[in-house]
Amino acid sequence: MKIALSVWKDCISTVFDAADQLLLVENDGDGALKRTPFRLNSSDGPARAMQLKGMGIDVLICGAISRPQEAAIAASGITVYPFVRGSVQEIIAAYESGQLHTAAFALPGCRGRGFGAGRGRQNSNGCPWK
Repeated sequence: MKIALSVWKDCISTVFDAADQLLLVENDGDGALKRTPFRLNSSDGPARAMQLKGMGIDVLICGAISRPQEAAIAASGITVYPFVRGSVQEIIAAYESGQLHTAAFALPGCRGRGFGAGRGRQNSNGCPWK
């Protein structure tokens, strides 16, 4: 499985639409994680979706993302975990342990937005981070 994290330095970038740096993470077969930095070529949602799909990405973990970009990426078969914050190491560990949905990794201001395929059940105010 290939996971892409939208990054700035060693953290998840705050806004995916403005980001151009990804960190590709995949298991190398020996249990170790291979990490490869990558640059996005376009800011256009459909073009980004095509680029991610062409790279064989299965999961995108990112900060805030516009609905059109999230929809284009999800429509290409990629699971999107939006509105995530934290260091790359914390986020990888949280994803591997199934803890990515906890409030510790939520961007501030999580309210009432429909979330991507990566999101679990939402509480009554629409925020899945409780």
